[in-house]
Amino acid sequence: MADNLNPNFVDYRDMTGEELKADRDARWEAMRKELEASGIPAQKLWSEATPGFDPALGQAEPALYVWPIHPGRGLFILCAGGGFNLKSVNEAKPVAEYFHKAGLNAAILDYRVRPYDPQTCAIPDGLRAVRYVRTHAKDWGIPEDKIAIGGFSAGGMLSGSVATRYDAGDPEATDPIERVSSRPDAVLLLYGAFPLRVPASGAGGYEIEATRKAASIWPAANLRPDSPPFFLFQTHRDDPRGTLDYARACAERGIEFEIHAFREGPHGGGLYDGADEITPLQPHTAHWAELAQEWLEGYGF
Repeated sequence: MADNLNPNFVDYRDMTGEELKADRDARWEAMRKELEASGIPAQKLWSEATPGFDPALGQAEPALYVWPIHPGRGLFILCAGGGFNLKSVNEAKPVAEYFHKAGLNAAILDYRVRPYDPQTCAIPDGLRAVRYVRTHAKDWGIPEDKIAIGGFSAGGMLSGSVATRYDAGDPEATDPIERVSSRPDAVLLLYGAFPLRVPASGAGGYEIEATRKAASIWPAANLRPDSPPFFLFQTHRDDPRGTLDYARACAERGIEFEIHAFREGPHGGGLYDGADEITPLQPHTAHWAELAQEWLEGYGF
């Protein structure tokens, strides 16, 4: 099977970093305007000042774009990838539309990217998104215990961190959103479970402090006994080892998971349906979305 059957595909790997960021930032802004025009406005995660937000950095405040609600169904918060430097539209709007058309609720998380620090901004944005949805669940007519988060690449890393850093909420908080739990009820890591990466020591040696620091932010090393179930999707072309490591970590801790490792498909493929020039076409790998839909429905979403 060919790795990509989309004749119009423009491979991001042929762009410089500056070209890629400019292209994806422009596409993301166009998506935001399109959603607003179609009646899907940005819902800011913080009604007051967003902690650590700097308007001078030229990014929008973190927000959710929530598709029209299917009452009684669970909701899937989508986090696009982009190395925490940008956000890729083919991992956002088309995917949200797929799950919404399938009858599930879907929302896109517009989280902060660099120069914001992922650990102090993007991951808190993800945790806040889960709290935000749970706070509004009753008003929206959706179950409070059917909130999933998932994403691609860096969006998967964000989601994996949310799945290990949640808390029950602070009942004494003045902000009502901070009083509710940030624990997701299901997590989808879509080529977003990376292996432990330790900075090179220069001579191939083992440095315990560097390893300890890297492991402290590696989701697979921080899984908790009550971590939610995981859906793991990866392709062999994109190196399955990080996802296999994650699956083993779940298995060793008795955490429910489902894993799908397809042979074909480059990194960053989104739905792999070839629907536009930045999405490769690999029909077999494209089945991941149907499998994820069925998996979520199996958990009552």
